[in-house]
Amino acid sequence: MKKLKVFLLAFLVGIILVGCSSSKLSEDFDEAELKADAQNIVQMFCNNEYESVVDKMSDKLKAKITAGQLKEVWEPIQDKIGKFDSINKEGVVGNNDDNQEMATVVEIIKCEKGKAQFKITYNKDMKLEGLYIIK
Repeated sequence: MKKLKVFLLAFLVGIILVGCSSSKLSEDFDEAELKADAQNIVQMFCNNEYESVVDKMSDKLKAKITAGQLKEVWEPIQDKIGKFDSINKEGVVGNNDDNQEMATVVEIIKCEKGKAQFKITYNKDMKLEGLYIIK
């Protein structure tokens, strides 16, 4: 079962990274700024700063996700993968949602006992519109 999970995770990561290379980022975004901000979001999770993550969200996302929910999702993952070590891979892709330009950053982090993937979507105001964590 564990091997199947690892295979599926690797497959999903491959699909996402292939997608990252095929969609052009809008000129409204700065790739370096997106990567830096996404790395900051990852650090907020690793430091259990859930309110800080919520502060970075758009009003639309704040209406759906609370700091408590972020904690409920992240802590079991963190317990399994251990302490943060480094960013293993990252990619940026442009996307469009309801005719609004967005940018999604994929951060794959290496930890003591495993890896996790963060998929963080930003609007033009650099507010979070989507946030997914996969172990």
